[in-house]
Amino acid sequence: MDWTRVETTFRDRIVEFVQRMHAEHPGDRIYGAALHEFYAESGGVIAWPMVGVASERSLASVATARFDADALRWSPADWPWQLDPGEDEDALAEEVTAEATAGDDVTWDRVHRRYERTAAKACRSARRILVDEGIVDRDFIAVAMDEAWELIPLSLSKAQMRKHFPELDEEQVAVDRLAALPVEARIAELVAIVDEHVSPPPGAERATAWLRELGRDAVPTILDRLRVAREKWQWAKLLGELGESSDDVVDALDAVVATRSLSEPDRGWAAAALARLGRMDVVVARIDRLPEEVAVRALTAPYTSFRDIGVPTPLDYTPLEAALTAHPSLHDPVCVRLAPGSGYCVLAADEVEVAFGGLGSGWAAVRRHAVIVLADVRLASDRRARYTAELGRLSADPDERVRDAVVTAEQFAR
Repeated sequence: MDWTRVETTFRDRIVEFVQRMHAEHPGDRIYGAALHEFYAESGGVIAWPMVGVASERSLASVATARFDADALRWSPADWPWQLDPGEDEDALAEEVTAEATAGDDVTWDRVHRRYERTAAKACRSARRILVDEGIVDRDFIAVAMDEAWELIPLSLSKAQMRKHFPELDEEQVAVDRLAALPVEARIAELVAIVDEHVSPPPGAERATAWLRELGRDAVPTILDRLRVAREKWQWAKLLGELGESSDDVVDALDAVVATRSLSEPDRGWAAAALARLGRMDVVVARIDRLPEEVAVRALTAPYTSFRDIGVPTPLDYTPLEAALTAHPSLHDPVCVRLAPGSGYCVLAADEVEVAFGGLGSGWAAVRRHAVIVLADVRLASDRRARYTAELGRLSADPDERVRDAVVTAEQFAR
């Protein structure tokens, strides 16, 4: 891949659009430009972003009583001056996509990451050109703005971060401080951050992700917090994501599931965590004494997007089929929870054959799930032919829910 050409194209589109807006609106101070609306479908398409440009007057023109100028200042989707990708940019994005999809998931991640970082690098060079030309003043910045704002620090200097995005700068200071702590002290502080009603920097989401990265080292502290917390669901959920299925973890989660005085979310997430850890049998042993919602959460958890967070749970329909055989009245509620669009797991390469096995399950919930998750992965030509043949067979399935899933899968394929 010619990454110099990608960077140059990003840079030139920013420069050209700012030059054009400057010419069309003389006397108006342009303060920022942004590459935004980044879109990438894991293992699939990588799209070219839009270019947004904002001036003081254009910002004032879209400000409202509800969203004032300060709130919209770095919300490029709300700026009135936008440049869509052209044919050349779309063609270049197709080249990047081809490079990304030429190998495995590791290749895709590597190419996608480089693409985004190339965009951030181009923002820096675009700013230098525009400042040197005198079109903008030195306070102007060009920035790549992805949904998670992870590219912003790569686009700017530390001084620019402090001035324009002080909240991100504050978050980075907190991250640097936590990173310097011994692991046990860091875990204790991260747990405390998650536990706060209003979490201090770097915020509950970042702290939770960090705890996942720390993995088994974090389990004892999280277990202690689960036992004493008034609201237990977030700690039960996190234990499921860490992938540690020791007796202590299983016993603690089982105790939450069994405690009738606890809320349904607490018990439901504990049940889901047990299922994710490969211990659906522990929940099934209590299933006659559980609220239906708690039971259904456990039976469906290993097949939803929840199982992809943290340490993935290998796809295995056997526990679900065994539970439904023992408790067939739960089949319809499970179907409701596992309806298409509810957030299915994403198949890994070594799970494709398991999903093919699910197409022949005696349970419609499993057949339907397998139809949809297979539709969402790239299959080699022999497997694609095999899948097409299976869809033809399942188009006459006795269960309408499976037939509807086949129609959805066929539409997706087209």
